[in-house]
Amino acid sequence: MTSENDIELIDKERKVLELRRAGYTFDDIARNVGYSSPSGAFYALKRALKRTLQQPADELREMETDRLDRLQAAVWAKALQGDTKAVDSVLRIMDRRAKLMGLDSPTKVAAEVTSYEGGTEIDREVARLAELLASNSSESSVMGEPTSTP
Repeated sequence: MTSENDIELIDKERKVLELRRAGYTFDDIARNVGYSSPSGAFYALKRALKRTLQQPADELREMETDRLDRLQAAVWAKALQGDTKAVDSVLRIMDRRAKLMGLDSPTKVAAEVTSYEGGTEIDREVARLAELLASNSSESSVMGEPTSTP
């Protein structure tokens, strides 16, 4: 059962989404909705996006993507002509779009680990060869001959 406080909170979050969609700053949203600071409005937006208000959140993401597309189109030609400020602007827009769309999420890597238990025939042969090398190098050192490394 949803309490009256929950309903009020959801209503405030819905207002935050609507105002943000309209282009209001977090400072403006805080004043309009009744938060004591812009960070309160920001966190309300984060909560709203996580809640079941999926349709307004999707609309907000779509609107932000559209804005980014328009901004990129406005500087694209200059960027292609080598204008470094325009190139920087395009890269920042692309970075923002990637974050908004979740394109920069971590890559999952599957790793396979094979472990060997000691005592196998290969392990015994490696140990025998290591002893042989050690004994040969110590004999060469004793006789004053230079030691060679394989």
